[in-house]
Amino acid sequence: MTSKLGIFSIIAGLVLGLFALLAKFMDSAVFISTMTLSSLFEGIIDNILDRISNDTIYNALHSFFCEIHLTWILIGSGVILLIIGNFIDKK
Repeated sequence: MTSKLGIFSIIAGLVLGLFALLAKFMDSAVFISTMTLSSLFEGIIDNILDRISNDTIYNALHSFFCEIHLTWILIGSGVILLIIGNFIDKK
């Protein structure tokens, strides 16, 4: 099951990345070409970042939430789930 979730997440990331590249190429649909986690969950992420006092953790979370495109987050989580799923299935 975890392997299937990983593969689905990788495929979703690649499809989103393809649409983002097409949108950027055609200079349309600015939302897709700049989609990050903060663009989806603005209020929640602002509350999380406001409550963090440590600068190092704040900078790491800010770059994860606000600077990394959602495509790379989906592909990365898919790879992690795929690796975990392969180890779980080997039991």
